[in-house]
Amino acid sequence: SFTAIAFVACGTSETSAPAERVVETARIFIIDDLRTAGMKTSKQYDVSELPGSLDAWYGFVRDEGGPKDIEVRFYPNHADAVTLGDRLANEASGNDALVDEENATWSEGLMDRTRMVSGGTSDLAAWSGSRRPNYGDYMIFGNVIMLCQGDKPEHSRAFCNFVIKALGGA
Repeated sequence: SFTAIAFVACGTSETSAPAERVVETARIFIIDDLRTAGMKTSKQYDVSELPGSLDAWYGFVRDEGGPKDIEVRFYPNHADAVTLGDRLANEASGNDALVDEENATWSEGLMDRTRMVSGGTSDLAAWSGSRRPNYGDYMIFGNVIMLCQGDKPEHSRAFCNFVIKALGGA
């Protein structure tokens, strides 16, 4: 659409979300919409230090593979989600996510952005105790930024797309 193209054309590479991460809709979502779509909420985050954000929640959604973690950040509109939220969502996801207090710009909910990983065997004694980023990627749908659990970006985007479909989107 024209609006999405305008953001890509006018933004810098630092704040312009790649097209596969952005699904535009004029609809404005609130947490109750996510709950109706199947999200079980566990924590509401303090967004006083998350620029432009109105609300943010952590919880999970059950898909065909079982429950998966999700963090949702709400903005007044799609344009604000893209221009104000993209950089911090990018920072909080992917293999190189900034998930420690020394480096993260927004530290609220930081422990939820990591998960324990095993040493590669099902034996519980083999758990290495190391942590890795929980969110392989994120998507922007309307006024919502969704950080979705996944080991790889494509797994996270597939999960985000599952949630978008449950919300009545693409």
